[in-house]
Amino acid sequence: MIFVSLGTMDMPFVRMAKAVDELAASLEEEVIVQTGYTDYPYQHVAKVFPFCTKDEMQEYISQASILILQGGWGAISEAMEKSKRIVVIPRKDKTEHIHDQFQLIRKLDSIGCVIGVFDERLLPNAVEKARNFHFCKIERGNAEKMIREKLEKWFL
Repeated sequence: MIFVSLGTMDMPFVRMAKAVDELAASLEEEVIVQTGYTDYPYQHVAKVFPFCTKDEMQEYISQASILILQGGWGAISEAMEKSKRIVVIPRKDKTEHIHDQFQLIRKLDSIGCVIGVFDERLLPNAVEKARNFHFCKIERGNAEKMIREKLEKWFL
């Protein structure tokens, strides 16, 4: 199962929703989407819901073979601590979020923590890459500390 979270930001993320629905049409694997405030007429995903509890979110993250997330730190850090395969489509500044998520995701991509998708048309390629990608390993509860250390080395 592939689990997708468009997050809880109260701005729609139709660009990601459309890319995920198109991806789901080409897969035999079940795709489940947490939509947040994004209203989109999905045609190819198995299950769609706007919000869930933290426990439900943890269960979806645990069960998924691959996660496709928007660029918010919360779900990304939790997924990293579970050593999940993470594909991220960052939200654009002003139209999809109150700030640009591209800078963080570029850095996380460059240090091997996620696969960043900066052009949503490349989502199918990123998902295939994630199936065999060796993501950085993180000790449970240490995502923020590990990222800080990697970023400090990256900037030196």
